Amino acid sequence: MKVFGFVPLFIVAVLFLPNQSQAQGEATVPQVPGCSWNCYGVVLPYGLYIREVNDGGSFVTLEDGSVWEIRLPQRPVASSWRPGDFVQLKTIAAPVDRFEILLAHGDYDKAEARLVGRDRPPVPKPAQE
Repeated sequence: MKVFGFVPLFIVAVLFLPNQSQAQGEATVPQVPGCSWNCYGVVLPYGLYIREVNDGGSFVTLEDGSVWEIRLPQRPVASSWRPGDFVQLKTIAAPVDRFEILLAHGDYDKAEARLVGRDRPPVPKPAQE
């Protein structure tokens, strides 16, 4: 009779204890301490210079070759930016449609952006003598 009392306990243990072999095969994303939602450990540069603005402010290419799509309501703001302007990169706490980065030019010109790709890196200029 004691064997039958052990069987349900064994079944519960097998069903609800984590499977170690499955957990080892899964890739884990590093978590930020104290963060419970939308957490990732990407370190953004403080800011970069704009290389070009395309399609009326729809896309901004920065000096490192990253191409950013600008969210529709902020495209008029981004269209006023010029090559050589400096923009800060900041993480948005509550992103909309995966526009997770804020490009800020000065105190008031800000645009929500998402990374869409990489352009070729800038060609290094020869040293002037």
